[in-house]
Amino acid sequence: MSNLIKNVYIIHGYGASAEHHWFPWLKKELEKKDTNVVILNLPAPNSPNSNEWSNALKEQIKIIDKNSYFIAHSLGCISLLKFLEALPNSTKIGGYILVSGFNAPLFILKELDAFLKPTIDYEKLKNISSNRVVISSKDDSIVPFNLSNNLSNSLDAKLLVEEKGGHFLETDGFEEFPLVLNEFNKFLNE
Repeated sequence: MSNLIKNVYIIHGYGASAEHHWFPWLKKELEKKDTNVVILNLPAPNSPNSNEWSNALKEQIKIIDKNSYFIAHSLGCISLLKFLEALPNSTKIGGYILVSGFNAPLFILKELDAFLKPTIDYEKLKNISSNRVVISSKDDSIVPFNLSNNLSNSLDAKLLVEEKGGHFLETDGFEEFPLVLNEFNKFLNE
């Protein structure tokens, strides 16, 4: 394991902020490991705009290298993937973990369809890091399991499935999320 400082960026989803769900807990846990952790604050999370979120990622993500890691939730996942896809082809990062991610329309949130266009270059996103994880729940009522499964297949990512986790929100009992921390630790130990 390298002594270099790791930079971790946590990207929230629709209707959330840096103070929601398991994000503050994860930041605190990750900071125990010589990591610099930033939880991005994305504009207008209750009525998100893909261009505004894209610009916010560009402004807030300062370091992008092999010691940079990304953890995203829900709508933050597709926003992160579009951000990574726009980086130079030679870019390499430490890895990314996508929680309840999707790459197809959500029938209950049609207003988010703009985030899905244009389609993504999955080959580029595979080449940016060999550490790729998607976490999903069989009982997610917001992002159906099959959509996260499809995203995992598109990225050739490791898929971790919880039987009961809902959308991994505070209201689902997720103020802490040890599974994400454990997967991040595996990245560091490789």
